[in-house]
Amino acid sequence: MDDWGLGILLGDKLIRRIVASYVGENREFERQYLSGELEVELTPQGTLAEKMRAGGAGIAAFYTRTGVGTQVADGGCRCATATTARS
Repeated sequence: MDDWGLGILLGDKLIRRIVASYVGENREFERQYLSGELEVELTPQGTLAEKMRAGGAGIAAFYTRTGVGTQVADGGCRCATATTARS
């Protein structure tokens, strides 16, 4: 949805970084992400909710077991983007 909600803000280049659990289907979002104009942090839904709850309560940090024992915990996994796919 390029002409509604975040699509409007993305189109006006008012977002540089986004933290989300789902980003949907937005051509402008995709274009900005693949060109390196937009930084994206994908966070599991429960972790995102806890992050907001903790921040609202003034709690600076919390621990969640999400990712323990996975490739991410062992240093990450490769993801293809427009830049890495060409190399």
